[in-house]
Amino acid sequence: MKCHILTAALLLLCAAGSTRGGKLPPNIKRCARTDPNVNECLRLAVQDALPKLRDGLPKLGLHRLDPLVIDELRISQGTGPINMDLTFTNMTTTKILDDVKVSKVRFDYDNLVLEATTITPVVLAKSKYSVGGRVLLLPIRGSGDSVVNLFDVTTDLVIKGKRITKADGKDYLDIQSVIAKLTPKRMEMKMENLFNGDKQLGETMNRVMNDNWQQVYAEVGPSFAQAYQELFKRPARALFLHVPIDDIYPQKL
Repeated sequence: MKCHILTAALLLLCAAGSTRGGKLPPNIKRCARTDPNVNECLRLAVQDALPKLRDGLPKLGLHRLDPLVIDELRISQGTGPINMDLTFTNMTTTKILDDVKVSKVRFDYDNLVLEATTITPVVLAKSKYSVGGRVLLLPIRGSGDSVVNLFDVTTDLVIKGKRITKADGKDYLDIQSVIAKLTPKRMEMKMENLFNGDKQLGETMNRVMNDNWQQVYAEVGPSFAQAYQELFKRPARALFLHVPIDDIYPQKL
């Protein structure tokens, strides 16, 4: 889920450091474009940077990343076996920065494309929900509190940008798109107060959804990814439009 946010941590820190005066804090790892192992350097730098992003960078408009709050997330009825209108509100996501492993980072400087992959052991999302529709032909309806747990989440991130030159003669990165794919090895859901609080029906439906979590996630997963893409793109784009590309990734250290 980092969205996404997590694997772009190094770029955000680099931009923030440059905004403060062209130099990164001494405790932030840096990578030169001429380094023959630059992608491995970036991977290690992102891994090192993640814990430093937990509280965000408020002075630069980067809000706290853990917990991460999504005001509203809607999943509309589909045409498959999972066919429901589901809305999450005030979703608070935690543990997104806990024990994250960065397995790959690749940055194409010429074409301004960043690709990264992370693995997060657990992502916990608590929210209010309302739902109506069918799950595997069974009716579902209710509203109340919900908890969604994602386990061993692999996040594949692709950020694409274009180079623009400003009046100062320097090149900047204008982020055009952020694409995130979140793939968990397991998902657990619990919705309270299904069927107007009928405990037996509610427990049965929660069990059905968890036993068939892959099909449920196929419906809700893309909406999760889209929400995190948008949460990252806005502040990241604002930062990079104020920081020259060569200040973020110098030719050499």
